[in-house]
Amino acid sequence: MESIFAEEAGWIANALISGRIEQAALLQLLLKKKVMQPEEYLRELNAMASDDYAFSVRHFVAQSEQQLRGWRWHVGGAEATERLGRGVGLGPDDRVLDIGCGVGGPTRQIAVAFGSTVVGLDIRIARIAEAILRTSALGLTSRVTFQVGAGEHLPFEDETFDAVISQATLNWIPDKTGVLRETFRVLKPQGRFGFECEGLTEKYEASDETRDEAAGLFRILAWQQLLGATGFEDIQIEEMWEESRQFYPSGPEREQIDRGERVNVRVLSRKP
Repeated sequence: MESIFAEEAGWIANALISGRIEQAALLQLLLKKKVMQPEEYLRELNAMASDDYAFSVRHFVAQSEQQLRGWRWHVGGAEATERLGRGVGLGPDDRVLDIGCGVGGPTRQIAVAFGSTVVGLDIRIARIAEAILRTSALGLTSRVTFQVGAGEHLPFEDETFDAVISQATLNWIPDKTGVLRETFRVLKPQGRFGFECEGLTEKYEASDETRDEAAGLFRILAWQQLLGATGFEDIQIEEMWEESRQFYPSGPEREQIDRGERVNVRVLSRKP
């Protein structure tokens, strides 16, 4: 798996820098193919000139495919992505949804490693545009597609997917009840749901100094309770202590990890 991307990483990055499709034309294509809605198209045109747009996408362009799947972008990197795929039992007959796919590094990895057909979803249109370019350059468009949308309002019919996965995303979605309900809705019966995100342990106690640092994080026990209340079964939670330490070698996050208050978790569950 690694060699496929290692051989192509350099020329893909160079091609995307030197020979990119004009973003305005690409947005028109996405609009025509109904990957995005008219209001999203207009909003993205306005955003293209902003500093936020440059931060959101342009710093990805120079990254090789292997770098995009590395630990810099999510805890555990490519190994964690593969373990998540194995955990939900992905195979070549599965149709998979990746919520919060960004520019699609792990999405494409899942398709190559397990032979699955994968749909990547992200709320940022610019990231989806970059994901489409890279997927085309790698010749994976027959198995990997992308859609603009929010995790708490999934643009798919009921019982569409055999599995749903997500990495480094769910803790950033304020409406966690909404995203779990939507995930349950789009899964087929016996569909599997696996995600990874940072969570707070029972040792965590909010204070003025740490409340802002932990903004957006959810208690691990609350994830388990919310999954059960949504209807998921066979809930398994694995705490990824070593991967979390590698991701945060220093800083306030590392201090919370060392105190046993904060850790990335891998959560597996199933729809009845």
